[in-house]
Amino acid sequence: MHTDPADVVVRADRLTAEKSVFTAGRPVLDEVTALRALAAHGVLGPEQMLDPRLTVVDESRRCRCLIVRLADAGWVVKQGTSAETQETLDREAEVYRVLRGSSFAPYLPRFSAFDDHTGLLVTEFVDGQAPRDAHIADPARRPVTAVGIGAALARLHTVADDGGLPAQQPPPILRCGHPTLDSIEFHSPASLEVVRTIQSSPALSELLDGVHEQWSPGAMGHGDLRGDNILIRPSGEPVFIDWEMGGPGDRRWDIAGLLTERIVWWLTDPDAWVPMEAQATANAAAAAGLREIREFAHAFLGSYVVTYAGELDLAKAGLDDLMRWCGARLVQFAVEQTHQRSVPLATSRQLLQMAANFHTTPGVAARTFFGLAIDDGDR
Repeated sequence: MHTDPADVVVRADRLTAEKSVFTAGRPVLDEVTALRALAAHGVLGPEQMLDPRLTVVDESRRCRCLIVRLADAGWVVKQGTSAETQETLDREAEVYRVLRGSSFAPYLPRFSAFDDHTGLLVTEFVDGQAPRDAHIADPARRPVTAVGIGAALARLHTVADDGGLPAQQPPPILRCGHPTLDSIEFHSPASLEVVRTIQSSPALSELLDGVHEQWSPGAMGHGDLRGDNILIRPSGEPVFIDWEMGGPGDRRWDIAGLLTERIVWWLTDPDAWVPMEAQATANAAAAAGLREIREFAHAFLGSYVVTYAGELDLAKAGLDDLMRWCGARLVQFAVEQTHQRSVPLATSRQLLQMAANFHTTPGVAARTFFGLAIDDGDR
């Protein structure tokens, strides 16, 4: 039996672009194109094309992204929307090709296809929870989830063959104390104010410059690791997604991202840490959140270090100056909160102050936020 994907009724949660529109020099990805791509690569058969449960949903952000679902199965079809995003998508496809035969493969969405001609990347759609949602939904599994993420990340960082992927460059945030006209052209008024604060702070400028100088792309990394780029399967296994910045990078950037993101959660939504029916005070919520950050840090870092170094010895894991790297990540989160705002949020200012403290008194920061005894050269 033959059926054309154009005959399939699809449903989307928003209007999609007309087929005459071109993006990155190619016809824009639409629902019919996505289905045809899945059929061409043998992912969907003729009978499945006629299944009334087949749906297509637009989840586009930087890239054009359509989610195709059929019962319990699902696929992500992505396409770049500009020369820049198509280049990052090409990189993501190369990362999948390098990692799918490695020990890290169980923590990737299944790779289906990448078409150089159409620029379409097809991978498994992972029906899982983001770590923050899993954290709130099932408190009893928080340590297990943290251990799983730590072990998986260590396996990524010990992948021996990078497949010739180009090394990640130091993130632009590390140079925001020395902005060029091009780098600030699209900043919001709030972003510009944060950049001025960084420039006027010797501690923050020294922090970012120091991390930039330390950058060493010595291991396979994700490059943009945070909760949004991890999904927890119902089995509890973590899956790392969105590899547009993946490749050889500095391990400390990945680790610091996951540690400091918990601080951002703590500042921006303290109620998430304490059940609403408890009617806890703000101080109680803050204290509970701090305990959760420490518990996550112990489970996550402990699992990472044991998997990476073979024993529970932070020094042998080669994470020198990790607290200052956490400070640099706090600066990144502070800037990200200013997008499309006229004035910075109060939490952005708090994150900048914390970042300065992580630089000037890293040992104190390690004890206070993560419950770690680290002699990191406090001044």
